[in-house]
Amino acid sequence: MKNPFEKMPTVLTADELIDKAFRRAERAASAYNPPGGKVAKARQREELRVRTVSNVVRDNLRKILDRTPGVSTLPKFYQELVDTLVDRDQFHKSLARVNWAVKTIRNLEQRHVEKIRFERDPKEIAKLRRAFYGRVADILHEIDDDLRYLNQARNVLKELPVVDLELPTVVIAGHPNVGKSTLLRALTNARPEVASYPFTTKGINVGQFEEHYLKYQVIDTPGLLDRPLSERNEVEKQAILALKHLGDVIVYIFDPSEYCGFPIEEQMHLFEEILREFGEFPFIVAINKVDIADEEKVKAVEEFVRSTGLEPVKISALTGEGLEELKKRVIEIVEPKARELAKKIMEKELSKFRGEL
Repeated sequence: MKNPFEKMPTVLTADELIDKAFRRAERAASAYNPPGGKVAKARQREELRVRTVSNVVRDNLRKILDRTPGVSTLPKFYQELVDTLVDRDQFHKSLARVNWAVKTIRNLEQRHVEKIRFERDPKEIAKLRRAFYGRVADILHEIDDDLRYLNQARNVLKELPVVDLELPTVVIAGHPNVGKSTLLRALTNARPEVASYPFTTKGINVGQFEEHYLKYQVIDTPGLLDRPLSERNEVEKQAILALKHLGDVIVYIFDPSEYCGFPIEEQMHLFEEILREFGEFPFIVAINKVDIADEEKVKAVEEFVRSTGLEPVKISALTGEGLEELKKRVIEIVEPKARELAKKIMEKELSKFRGEL
């Protein structure tokens, strides 16, 4: 699975594209020595300039259209992530304006080339070419805001997390600095940056692990803060999307040591909110940092979790304590999906093999 926007090209501004096209046209005309008399040479050189400018501009604009996937064709996860990070309506509008510019410049090229071919005065021929240049520049300046917007969107969208939407997925949730990134690193081959202060996870970190030849995906969400969903920032919304569209099981982490900077009461409140919002998902609760947390606070969290009908597992993501038990619980929930996926992959490979025979 790749980032669907990774091939979206850098979008030039109107002035950058004009400069690129005009310079290319001048180089082409300078190197061209057509046969014929003065009028014939003028026609051919100016036609070359017109066609070169048109081709350079349209090729650059078409690349934007061809390499930008249709948002509505993307999996639901990526659709909502795009909605979170950019204005989808403006995104579509800007792409439509680029498409309009491609068609309009092509029509202008055809009309001006036709006029150049019938003109007998070299000065008038040059005048027609300059008029074409002016119209192209006007069109590009007319869509300059759209070009700038698309480039800004491209810079955001190329950073979308790369996830495998088919793999059974474990989503790690909880307040900042409770140990989500450390747990991801302990369970998988991922190497997220981990720091000793809150709000260190800036996006969705993804890792994978294998157990008995079956693959599993683990996602570390950004810190989910204890306030209504409607008030969350863009990074937090990414976490919500991960929970909604990627999770087969949610591993919720408590930090009874409170070194994360959030009191137990706040952590409990957030857990209740997430449990209400995503109660249809299987939950596994991990009480982390038991190697350094006060026993009374660990017991308080245990009692609270059991009151919700869940049985917590005590772990230390840093030392490895309890991780095998946690992994065992996770696999019990998602192994059926992993086996089904492995079966589909095997059937696909067998079908491909038979077709090659």
